[in-house]
Amino acid sequence: METVPPCESLIPSGVVLEDGLSEDEAVLTALSNNSAFQATLALLGAAGGDAVQATKLANPQFLTYFPSGAKEGQYTLYAPIESYFLRPSRVKAANREYRRVGEQLVQNGLNLARDVRVAYADWALAKRQTQLAEEAQGIRNSISELTNKRLKEGDISELETIAAKVDALNAKATLGVQRNAVRIAEARIATLIGLPHLGQPLEPGDLSDPMLPIQSEEELVQEALACRPDLHSAKWAVAAARERSTLSRWLWWRIDGVLDVRSTSNYTRTGGGLRLDVPIFNRNEGGILRADWELNAATHNRDAISDQIAADVRTAYRQLQQAYENLQILKRDVEPALVEALQIAQKGFQDGGSDYLLVLQTTTQYLTARDQILVQTAACHRAVAELERSVGRSLLAPPLESEALVDFTSPAPVVVESVEIKNDENEPGLVELLAPERSEP
Repeated sequence: METVPPCESLIPSGVVLEDGLSEDEAVLTALSNNSAFQATLALLGAAGGDAVQATKLANPQFLTYFPSGAKEGQYTLYAPIESYFLRPSRVKAANREYRRVGEQLVQNGLNLARDVRVAYADWALAKRQTQLAEEAQGIRNSISELTNKRLKEGDISELETIAAKVDALNAKATLGVQRNAVRIAEARIATLIGLPHLGQPLEPGDLSDPMLPIQSEEELVQEALACRPDLHSAKWAVAAARERSTLSRWLWWRIDGVLDVRSTSNYTRTGGGLRLDVPIFNRNEGGILRADWELNAATHNRDAISDQIAADVRTAYRQLQQAYENLQILKRDVEPALVEALQIAQKGFQDGGSDYLLVLQTTTQYLTARDQILVQTAACHRAVAELERSVGRSLLAPPLESEALVDFTSPAPVVVESVEIKNDENEPGLVELLAPERSEP
């Protein structure tokens, strides 16, 4: 993914704003420009730096005394031996933390895509409701004109014309509110996609007809437990905390290999030895206790995320099911009946056989049903966005096979810039950081 410099915006290739902004274009633009997401992307680079640093050994120390008068010259080299033995544990802990940040970054991307799609549904809903408000205003105005005509002919009273005028004015006010709602929704989507200062109006596309997923609720729950990056991130956090807990039991250990050279004009003597800490007062008891409780917290956090995933999928699935059923009832049963009733009432009022109140009631029911269809369509799209975020993949993609659900958590080799991460041959499911050799410029 391309990183955008601060205070700059990027229109991804394939995104054309002049012909309207589709939902997929909005998500792609957000992933390229959203400042909050770019900030989390930088954390991956920082974690990669920690992983590289963990592979480095501690530098040896050099001590020298210059010869002066009767004192001989002395040169001593201290090599930290414990850093060689503790290096594998440090590398493993850093690698697990690196993978944790990477998986969390993917989850942040899914969260951003969900937010953009929900905001896009609200934006498209506001736009369609504005069009409906314009249609409602036209209907109210035509009824008002018709009442004025019938008043001149003496068929109705002046009170009925006043009611029609009030309805037309209310429709005009509603249209103004809806137009302002579109501008508010446009400002929100522009902020999410990282283009708040674009300088040109955005136009939403049409919302597609929603569909229910082919998988059952339980199948989606199981797939979510295999796909959700935040659960993988929590598992890597447990692995990192476990490695840090093991490492904490050895952090008190310090042992240096010593090479001592004493030199005068007459002779040179060389000797070796060891220098080590004597663990009488401090064996890192506090650090061990803290590391153990961090492991306990990471384990409980992993279980909490697993429980939340199941709740997220079930809630989103049932919200989608409810909105979809409501939409089908409105489109299949309610709307056709109201269209026919409105046509009959308007024709009867025009011919003088229907009362104005009947026309008003039928018109209101028709417009309300049309608005509910728009609301339920947007609700379906919000639920789909939430469900796809909850599962961790697009519902348009083919479902995972049962074998894939078993092997999904096995990490594959990952390359990030100049840092390569591979599976550890001796420990399945873990990673080993291989820092490439770098030449000086």
